[in-house]
Amino acid sequence: MTGPGGRVAVLAPEPIRPRMAGMGIRALELARVLSEEFDVRLLTPGSAAGAREVAGEIAVVSVSPSSLAGQARAVDAAVVSGHAASFWFHQLPEVPVAADLYDPFPVENLHYARVLGETTSAHDRAAFELALARADAFLCASPEQRLFYAGALFSRGRIGAHNFPDDPTLSGLLKIVPFGVPREPACGDRKAGRRAVGAPLSGPLVLFGGIYDWYQPDLLLTAWPEILRRHPDARLLFFENPNPETTPQVSFGRARQRAREIDPQGSSILFSPWLPYASRADLYAATDLLVTICSEGLETELSYRTRLLDAAWGGVPSVSVSGGSLAHELARIEAGFESAPEASALAGRVVSLLSDPERRARAAAAAVRFAAARSWKVVAEPLAAWIRQARVDAGRLALPPPAGNRSMLRRLGRRLGLS
Repeated sequence: MTGPGGRVAVLAPEPIRPRMAGMGIRALELARVLSEEFDVRLLTPGSAAGAREVAGEIAVVSVSPSSLAGQARAVDAAVVSGHAASFWFHQLPEVPVAADLYDPFPVENLHYARVLGETTSAHDRAAFELALARADAFLCASPEQRLFYAGALFSRGRIGAHNFPDDPTLSGLLKIVPFGVPREPACGDRKAGRRAVGAPLSGPLVLFGGIYDWYQPDLLLTAWPEILRRHPDARLLFFENPNPETTPQVSFGRARQRAREIDPQGSSILFSPWLPYASRADLYAATDLLVTICSEGLETELSYRTRLLDAAWGGVPSVSVSGGSLAHELARIEAGFESAPEASALAGRVVSLLSDPERRARAAAAAVRFAAARSWKVVAEPLAAWIRQARVDAGRLALPPPAGNRSMLRRLGRRLGLS
């Protein structure tokens, strides 16, 4: 049981630094909100100096496989995620631990199978199954994810006659903790945001953002000439990936080539380096519309598109194609809009919104209200409640035999920068 001031470790699955992506952001923000009640230590596989630039007063420790146990043995509870969690499960079996499954990486990484091969998929599955066996609580982002993970836990024997009669809702084992936003409203500088991405100070700015292999930027690129015919001063913005060393760049490369075929001078389709996390309020102030297009399939059904929520915090309305559960929620309150997966339909939707500032303003206000109810403090409460009562679950499964796991952990360490 972890009372106020109890010691909690948050193990980040990727480096914490000024320019970081979703899982790094999530680890930082969970550590930040938990630190209001507990003594939190943020463990990062990257540079501690880089993490301290964004972590404020949170204690930050750079860890490696050889130092993890020593740095974390004194904690009362932990939150772990991704491949980094595998090191924790093997080295610190006595600590109650929540596995954060918000990112369904074993599914999303299947989009890279043709590039990375079956070995990566096998590593993903091994890390996922180890978490299912050894964690004491599980975090997910949505009702859709909750059902998916409940099925996985049932198949592994973590849900059964030994615990279901006492907890048929599974609230003690499986908790919905989606992504969150800051409590403070976004207050950005439109001119600073435009300068940061190299966009003109005037004219509409349409943001797509980063490109992963489950995104479909080609549909927007096909629609872009029609959008330009109606709004010749519009700009479309893509971001380069912050972790290119671990993220295949096939879709990004194709999108960049297609963009240069459409716009050889790069005057209307812009590619910017990933911006620092702290500067995104300026980006949203500079943006008139967010467009998100994803491929249909299991990854989208399980997704919780954080860019939609974060942009809503920034007052940016969105247009989504196959945007998942969050896109549906935004559409129901007219904070976002959905489009058929056709270039003509998408162009029509974007053009109509860029042509109607009043409608965009109403959508932006609805988006801000939506995000305000989803602060990190609010969404993390089920996790904080578990930490207050944290204990090792009697239904944990045995660790797999060490043979065959050492080489896997060594490869994962190299991939994560832990070795």
